[in-house]
Amino acid sequence: MLKAILVSLLFLMTIIFIFQNQQIFLSEYIVNLNIKVVSFENKTITNSLLLAVAFLLGVFICIITMGFSSISKSFKINQLQKKINYLEKAEKTKEVK
Repeated sequence: MLKAILVSLLFLMTIIFIFQNQQIFLSEYIVNLNIKVVSFENKTITNSLLLAVAFLLGVFICIITMGFSSISKSFKINQLQKKINYLEKAEKTKEVK
């Protein structure tokens, strides 16, 4: 409940900030990019588009990082589970003898 209230307040404050500072988000910049795959010159891009692209790029990087982390943790859990099973079998064979 508290988390929902905090997220709602953060969202509300963000909306208020955007409406009070619209000129910042509507400013246009001239961008040039020249690499082998993509190239363009003198394209006008608004600040809001740059912020949105930066945000989405950050989300993409976080998803990839979390994916690698969860895969490595899953691999470690499987290794430890195999070790536990092996030790339990070894303990049972000692009890039988």
